[in-house]
Amino acid sequence: MAVRMVDWRRATLVGALIGGVFWGLAAGAILASKASAPAVISVCVAAAVMVVAGAIVYRRGGTPNGAFGIGLILAPLTGLTPVLMVWLPGLLTHAISWRG
Repeated sequence: MAVRMVDWRRATLVGALIGGVFWGLAAGAILASKASAPAVISVCVAAAVMVVAGAIVYRRGGTPNGAFGIGLILAPLTGLTPVLMVWLPGLLTHAISWRG
Protein backbone atom coordinates (compact mmCIF):
# COMPACT_ATOMS: atom_id res chain seq x y z
CA MET A 1 0.00 0.00 0.00
CA ALA A 2 1.46 3.31 -1.08
CA VAL A 3 1.56 6.16 1.38
CA ARG A 4 -0.49 9.06 0.14
CA MET A 5 0.70 12.60 0.76
CA VAL A 6 -1.90 15.09 1.92
CA ASP A 7 -1.77 18.66 0.67
CA TRP A 8 -2.29 20.27 4.07
CA ARG A 9 -2.51 23.79 2.66
CA ARG A 10 -5.45 22.80 0.51
CA ALA A 11 -6.98 20.71 3.30
CA THR A 12 -6.85 23.53 5.85
CA LEU A 13 -8.17 26.05 3.33
CA VAL A 14 -11.10 23.77 2.46
CA GLY A 15 -11.70 23.06 6.15
CA ALA A 16 -11.69 26.74 7.05
CA LEU A 17 -14.02 27.76 4.21
CA ILE A 18 -16.50 24.92 4.65
CA GLY A 19 -16.24 25.20 8.44
CA GLY A 20 -17.04 28.91 8.32
CA VAL A 21 -20.11 28.29 6.19
CA PHE A 22 -21.16 25.32 8.32
CA TRP A 23 -20.86 27.13 11.64
CA GLY A 24 -22.46 30.28 10.24
CA LEU A 25 -25.50 28.29 9.19
CA ALA A 26 -25.43 26.26 12.42
CA ALA A 27 -25.29 29.38 14.60
CA GLY A 28 -28.11 30.94 12.60
CA ALA A 29 -30.26 27.85 12.98
CA ILE A 30 -29.57 27.61 16.70
CA LEU A 31 -30.29 31.32 17.26
CA ALA A 32 -33.45 31.22 15.15
CA SER A 33 -34.79 28.28 17.14
CA LYS A 34 -33.74 29.86 20.47
CA ALA A 35 -31.34 26.98 21.15
CA SER A 36 -33.99 24.30 21.07
CA ALA A 37 -32.81 20.75 21.58
CA PRO A 38 -33.83 19.54 18.10
CA ALA A 39 -31.80 22.32 16.46
CA VAL A 40 -28.69 21.50 18.49
CA ILE A 41 -29.12 17.78 17.81
CA SER A 42 -29.53 18.41 14.08
CA VAL A 43 -26.32 20.49 14.04
CA CYS A 44 -24.48 17.66 15.84
CA VAL A 45 -25.83 15.09 13.39
CA ALA A 46 -24.86 17.28 10.43
CA ALA A 47 -21.33 17.62 11.84
CA ALA A 48 -21.06 13.85 12.29
CA VAL A 49 -22.30 13.27 8.73
CA MET A 50 -19.72 15.76 7.45
CA VAL A 51 -16.91 13.93 9.27
CA VAL A 52 -18.05 10.55 7.90
CA ALA A 53 -18.39 11.97 4.38
CA GLY A 54 -14.90 13.44 4.67
CA ALA A 55 -13.48 10.08 5.74
CA ILE A 56 -15.17 8.36 2.80
CA VAL A 57 -13.91 10.98 0.32
CA TYR A 58 -10.40 10.71 1.75
CA ARG A 59 -10.35 6.92 1.53
CA ARG A 60 -11.68 6.82 -2.04
CA GLY A 61 -10.01 9.84 -3.54
CA GLY A 62 -6.61 10.65 -4.93
CA THR A 63 -4.41 13.58 -3.99
CA PRO A 64 -6.86 16.49 -4.59
CA ASN A 65 -9.84 14.53 -3.29
CA GLY A 66 -7.85 13.39 -0.27
CA ALA A 67 -7.20 17.00 0.69
CA PHE A 68 -10.89 17.78 0.21
CA GLY A 69 -11.79 14.81 2.44
CA ILE A 70 -9.45 15.98 5.18
CA GLY A 71 -10.96 19.46 4.82
CA LEU A 72 -14.43 18.01 5.35
CA ILE A 73 -13.19 16.26 8.48
CA LEU A 74 -11.63 19.49 9.78
CA ALA A 75 -14.64 21.69 8.96
CA PRO A 76 -16.86 20.86 11.96
CA LEU A 77 -13.85 21.01 14.25
CA THR A 78 -13.12 24.66 13.36
CA GLY A 79 -15.99 25.98 15.46
CA LEU A 80 -16.13 23.26 18.07
CA THR A 81 -13.92 25.03 20.60
CA PRO A 82 -15.85 28.34 20.60
CA VAL A 83 -19.14 26.46 20.83
CA LEU A 84 -17.90 24.40 23.77
CA MET A 85 -16.53 27.52 25.48
CA VAL A 86 -20.00 29.08 25.35
CA TRP A 87 -22.07 25.95 25.95
CA LEU A 88 -20.22 24.15 28.76
CA PRO A 89 -20.29 26.98 31.36
CA GLY A 90 -24.02 27.40 30.80
CA LEU A 91 -24.57 23.68 31.13
CA LEU A 92 -22.42 23.54 34.27
CA THR A 93 -24.30 26.50 35.80
CA HIS A 94 -27.60 24.84 35.01
CA ALA A 95 -26.48 21.53 36.50
CA ILE A 96 -25.23 23.17 39.70
CA SER A 97 -28.38 25.24 40.21
CA TRP A 98 -30.74 22.36 39.41
CA ARG A 99 -32.62 20.98 42.36
CA GLY A 100 -34.26 17.60 41.87
